[in-house]
Amino acid sequence: MDSIARKFYDNRNPNSVSTRLRKLRFQKFLSYVNVTAKDKILDVGGTPDIWRGTGLESNVTLLNISFSDPVPSPFKFIIGDARNLPFDNKEFDTVFSNSVIEHVGNYDDQLAFASEVQRVAKKYWVQTPNKYFIIEPHYVFPFFYFLPYFLQKIIANNWKYGHLYKNLEEIKKICLLSQKDMKKLFPDSTLYFEKYLAFNKSIIAYKK
Repeated sequence: MDSIARKFYDNRNPNSVSTRLRKLRFQKFLSYVNVTAKDKILDVGGTPDIWRGTGLESNVTLLNISFSDPVPSPFKFIIGDARNLPFDNKEFDTVFSNSVIEHVGNYDDQLAFASEVQRVAKKYWVQTPNKYFIIEPHYVFPFFYFLPYFLQKIIANNWKYGHLYKNLEEIKKICLLSQKDMKKLFPDSTLYFEKYLAFNKSIIAYKK
């Protein structure tokens, strides 16, 4: 099990499945959403890392609830709530969001998030882990999301590959989404499925 977890979700390993799929996902984003060099881009919940070396750095505004490190130039950044974005209607050309919507709260919170994304930009790309993928991405354990809470706590305390394994309260805050959920939240979108071994690992709702 250790080797499986390391292969999947070691973000420090450039050869991990997670890292390789994330790079491929970004290329799909640029292509599928028809991102241009002139696009004004809002990254909801992101960091500078994924944008470095793309040539789009000066186009990007990062929004997050906090930033642990200083945000370097030429990125613009703002601290804010994704459920109530402090921007005008269609202020951006494109919104990009990677693995954020499952962390904003319950379905009503997710609906607010989705509505704000669609309000502030004409184009968007919103990715989330698939609720029914065999390995839950935050605790890196098979079918973790569907286990009883007492078993989740045991795994969280003892399984070292989980991103949040020391913060048990985070278990209750994660609200994973299905294909049906994403289409309901983004009715005008096209859904793209990021696959691994024929399974849908992630779901992306996008509009170009």
